[in-house]
Amino acid sequence: MEDNEEKKDMETTAESVEKDETSKVEDTKKEEKTFTRDEVNKMIFAEKQKERQAVLNEVEAKKAEADKLAKMDEAQKKDYQLQEALKRAEEAEKKLNARDLETETLKQARNRGIPLELIDSINFDKEDAESILKKLDIFEKSSKSIREKAINEYSGENPPQTGDRQHEKSLSELKSYAEFEEYYRKHPEAN
Repeated sequence: MEDNEEKKDMETTAESVEKDETSKVEDTKKEEKTFTRDEVNKMIFAEKQKERQAVLNEVEAKKAEADKLAKMDEAQKKDYQLQEALKRAEEAEKKLNARDLETETLKQARNRGIPLELIDSINFDKEDAESILKKLDIFEKSSKSIREKAINEYSGENPPQTGDRQHEKSLSELKSYAEFEEYYRKHPEAN
């Protein structure tokens, strides 16, 4: 008898779970927006209007430029065209300098062992060589410390001390015969 009641309870629970899942699926379907043809046509028309307006604005700007040039005399036209050419030349020179700066920065980063992903954060159009060198120094220090930390975690040992960290004992600090012997071996002139 209890088995039958448990089976009925399980069946009831399973049916309620299925109903809940079915209603959730139906709710998500209801949340999806469907568009009528008229709504889609209105959206397409609005996008076309934006594009048309952008083209019209560009044409009007060119007409204004042409009218401005037409009102100028020959000397003013030449002067205006010269100024425009100088602006374009300056822009091209800036782009070329930025590209050269980026190339040199990438070379230095590779030589210093700096991850190239860090170089992507530099805006070469707005930076000069000095500021980039400072950033490269910072990147180099941080990448070295990250590398050392990873090596230390992997090996479980402290890094070896470099020559400038080692302290050599003076003659008065030596206490054992082995220390004296080592000192005299390193400094034969002290004999």
